[in-house]
Amino acid sequence: GGSTISDFAAVDGDLGYFSHSFRVYGREGEPCLTNSCVGIVKRITQGGRSTFFCSKCQR
Repeated sequence: GGSTISDFAAVDGDLGYFSHSFRVYGREGEPCLTNSCVGIVKRITQGGRSTFFCSKCQR
C-alpha cells in the first residue's frame, strides 16, 4: 500500500498502489464517479494542503 503525489516505494521495494484507486484527487470540477451521483468534485485548502471531495456523497 501507500500513496503520495510522487512515486511511493515501501522499504521492501514494493511500489504503492493506493493512487490507482483515487476517485476524487486531482479531479476538481469533474463529475463524481459514484453510480447515480450527480455531485461535482470540489477542492478546499486546509493547513496549506488540498482536500478533494464530492459535493453530494461527502460533506
